[in-house]
Amino acid sequence: MLWLIAVLLYFYCRFGRKPVLFSSIFILSVFNIALSFAQSWAVFNVLFFMVGMGQVSICIVLLVLGSELLVDVPRVLFSSLALSFFYSAGMVAFPGTAYIVRNWRYLSVLMALPGLACFPLWWLVPESSRWLVSKGRFKEAELLLRFAALENGVEFPSDLFRSAKSQQSEQSQQPEQPQQPEQPQQPEQPAQPEQPQQPEQPQQPQQPEVSGYLGLLRNTTTRSITLVVWFLWFSLNVSYFGLSFNMTTLHGNPFLNYTLLSLMDIPAHLVSWFSAKYFPRRVSFIVFSLLLALALFLIQITLHTVFYEFLPWLTVGLLSVIGVFVSLFLPESFGKPLPDTIDQMQVIKKFKFKGLCRQKDDGNSAEV
Repeated sequence: MLWLIAVLLYFYCRFGRKPVLFSSIFILSVFNIALSFAQSWAVFNVLFFMVGMGQVSICIVLLVLGSELLVDVPRVLFSSLALSFFYSAGMVAFPGTAYIVRNWRYLSVLMALPGLACFPLWWLVPESSRWLVSKGRFKEAELLLRFAALENGVEFPSDLFRSAKSQQSEQSQQPEQPQQPEQPQQPEQPAQPEQPQQPEQPQQPQQPEVSGYLGLLRNTTTRSITLVVWFLWFSLNVSYFGLSFNMTTLHGNPFLNYTLLSLMDIPAHLVSWFSAKYFPRRVSFIVFSLLLALALFLIQITLHTVFYEFLPWLTVGLLSVIGVFVSLFLPESFGKPLPDTIDQMQVIKKFKFKGLCRQKDDGNSAEV
């Protein structure tokens, strides 16, 4: 999965968000159809892997594209509620469709139709203006934003791209230093009295250049935040998909169980959106993660006297608890403008324990 995300990052940084989005939809649709012709388990696994790759890439690119096109409240609404709501709506519709179409080959072909129906939307989905600016395609970005300003009845600022253009021109125009011609020798001057030497100013360490997706690991701030968020995504996905896959062990109708499980996601997304809108993000994450860990720890009550059955849930619950501790180091983003560049990112928190260090009288060093 990590290598897939890295490949996706390269492609939509290189070719743009819109082409990668519709290419992923094409991959999902074509291999869903091809899946219905699989004649062996090995072929089925390869084709299903391609289906999963298309589905994951669609979710990632949609999140990135929507976050770059929208700002302020619509951005939060889109990323925390809209995508999740329609994802859950599709999960609710799936078991009903599978109940009617019991043949998995016909069901696989049927699942390709929504993707094929998305291709006429190519002319309605805009490219990311942020990506266009990052590639120096200012005319296309300006045309796109002028159209958006016209549709929303606002005035387009004429100097919107001034800073981006000046920064690009400075990077592209770096003339070489001309060689100084040799100066003729001057007659010797009488010696001047020596001036007292000024203390040398300490040189500021140069910040490493950060560019591309590898820049997430080159800079101290981005590396720390990236590693923390990666761990949080890992623990949350293990918890969520572990519970989803374990649904097959429940008693009752599997179609009804899957429908009820998917329906529970909808109010959960509403609660998460409400908390993201009105409460600090770190506090919300900590509360929900502790509730998740508590539920996982209490699963053992529903199981009968068998150690290995509840051990996975204890492990997943422990991951959630560790995630709560790690999230304390993340900077809070509630009520603050989201960063547009790496330089605007907040620094990861560092906890200082008072009383362990005291300052000496000379004020130059600390004594432990």
